[in-house]
Amino acid sequence: MDRGHKELMALINRLADGMENNEQKESCSNMLGQFVERIGRHFLAEEEMMDRHHYPKTMEHKALHASMLEDVLAFKRAYDTGGNAESVTLLVILDSWLKRDMLDADKELAKFVATIG
Repeated sequence: MDRGHKELMALINRLADGMENNEQKESCSNMLGQFVERIGRHFLAEEEMMDRHHYPKTMEHKALHASMLEDVLAFKRAYDTGGNAESVTLLVILDSWLKRDMLDADKELAKFVATIG
């Protein structure tokens, strides 16, 4: 999980830099698409682990994933269609995800998996 988080954070940082430095929209949209694809795979792997280990908070954790993914997809739709999609909005979404999912829920999941050996 940690390696996946680091890869996602690197992509987030590249995307934020690109948007803040006014890189071509197509390039930023492609990076955003890569992030959506990678986060989807990351979430799927976590969810399979939760199911495999009968994690008691699986439904809560999956709801966090679904909420974050929907927020990012909504941002991408707005960005791609020229709507109100500023980089600061994306950073708020991702900051929220970092705090709720990676820092809290994922640590709790890791502790649970470690205790069942």
